[in-house]
Amino acid sequence: MNGADDITAAQLRRARDLLGWSEDELALRANVDAESIRQFEAGRYPPSPEQRGAIRGALVAAGVELTDGAYPDARLRPDDAPDKGIHPSELTTENDR
Repeated sequence: MNGADDITAAQLRRARDLLGWSEDELALRANVDAESIRQFEAGRYPPSPEQRGAIRGALVAAGVELTDGAYPDARLRPDDAPDKGIHPSELTTENDR
């Protein structure tokens, strides 16, 4: 991955699965069109950097850690892990509350 707003379709599906969120729920939380999320997950639509940042921000705010490296993945932040908040580079108008 090459930026704070990058997220792969596989990471997005995994993160939604971990949280038990539908595309519609994520869309509501990220203030992104649900159809854009469906198209991204299906590999047919590359979201804008702003959309990616909003999606990533909503997932991180809900406790998801997105990992990069050779095998990007998503996992839930352990309950005992300190909340690092949202990194300034990941702030959007939707998660800057």
